[in-house]
Amino acid sequence: MTDLSLVDTIVLLMFENRSFDHILGHLSYRQYANGTDINGLLDPLTQPGYENLYAGEAYNPFPMRDGTLPDDLPHERELVTTQLAYSKPVKRYTMSGFVEAYYHATPTQRTLKPETMGFLTPDQVPITNFLANNYAVCDNWFAPLPTSTQPNKLMALTGDSRIDHSSGLFPKADPTLLDWCEARGIRWRVYHAGISFFALLGRFDLVFGPNFRSTDHLLQDVMNESAAEFPQLIVVEPSYGDAPHLGSDHPNDNHPPLAVGFGEQYLREAYAALTSNPARWARTVLIVTYDEHGGFFDHVLPIKVPYTPPGNEYAPFDNTGIRVPAIVASPLVASRTVCHNQMDHTAILQFLAERFGAAGKGYSATVNKRRDAGITSVSQVLNLTSPRTAIPSAPGMPILAQAIMGQPPAHPTPMQLAFQNAAAAMVSQHPQETATLYPALAHWQLTAAGTVAATPQALRQPPALPAAATKGGKKPRRG
Repeated sequence: MTDLSLVDTIVLLMFENRSFDHILGHLSYRQYANGTDINGLLDPLTQPGYENLYAGEAYNPFPMRDGTLPDDLPHERELVTTQLAYSKPVKRYTMSGFVEAYYHATPTQRTLKPETMGFLTPDQVPITNFLANNYAVCDNWFAPLPTSTQPNKLMALTGDSRIDHSSGLFPKADPTLLDWCEARGIRWRVYHAGISFFALLGRFDLVFGPNFRSTDHLLQDVMNESAAEFPQLIVVEPSYGDAPHLGSDHPNDNHPPLAVGFGEQYLREAYAALTSNPARWARTVLIVTYDEHGGFFDHVLPIKVPYTPPGNEYAPFDNTGIRVPAIVASPLVASRTVCHNQMDHTAILQFLAERFGAAGKGYSATVNKRRDAGITSVSQVLNLTSPRTAIPSAPGMPILAQAIMGQPPAHPTPMQLAFQNAAAAMVSQHPQETATLYPALAHWQLTAAGTVAATPQALRQPPALPAAATKGGKKPRRG
């Protein structure tokens, strides 16, 4: 195991709503296989364990091209249960209900290639593929909970979740990993491309503070900031597709129906910024993962890690969610490393506590409980005793992505409501700071019809966004 004192900075970049097989399954398939023992998709795609049966038809994984999808895919708790498809005779999940959930939630013309079964080839995800082939892939990394965005993001940011689906409400917030760092004198910073997810938690004390900066500042900070000021934890946030957007801002969080091309470009820019200072990069660990699977097929069964929410506010979970892409990029991992350890987002919090916390204490009681259930730390991925000196250069080819403009949805989804509520609260409660740091939001409020009275406890219907404020598809997203 690598001496963790070699790590000065941990970086987290979390995209949205894609499964492991959908993004990285190609790494073991036909001509795309990279020669490792990664647990991805195998030829033929009709083999047992892949097939989904629905209404008398058989559906199997297929290579697809990137692009704006017709709609979002289902991924709330009830439909994830359908996707997992528990079989009483064999007493395990079969991963055979993705098509059933898709057609149940997405009225559309039937096709033998529904998006839920599609996977992307290397030319569609060139930067992700580059990182996977030059650093480490974790092929047993799961969303912590078999449900949607907000609960899984809360598990990543706090180690607990007080909601079991994306409700549209500001969720009750436990102390975040930023609070954890603050209490221990650990330097932290958030670089955001749009409205931060922390705004959904009502954490305007943080969002308007000096530790929140636009990602436009990341390159200069990496290159020039002193060691005494540079953060030990960095959270890099994309521009979320469910948030208000104006002007030239393209959502790039990879949340369907958005194409992943914008996210690939954002990933390339973040990697270029972090590697711009070789001495600093030598002591950096970048973790790239996704909050949850977003309704896309994955063939690997979830692992049994029970979770009972604080206060027993909803039914406990018996197992993790579905597997998601996870890459650890650092000079402290060998090229084409594959880590088969069982992980979820709390592996990041374990790593944070091991490197910067008190010895033997762990991050929190819940995270320690998941550790004891078999979830291992990101530290286990690091496998070099000294950093690699050569820095692989990301491919420089143009990445094509298209955002389809359309009218805003007649009925905003829970996540859209949550972001709009947060935006309205920022404008109304912090007008000067918002005008300075988020001028697009002030314009959004002026162009929207009516006003929103927002509080961290209750969600009220916000005004509809103007047509120019929504990108990434014509149909509503489900969180």
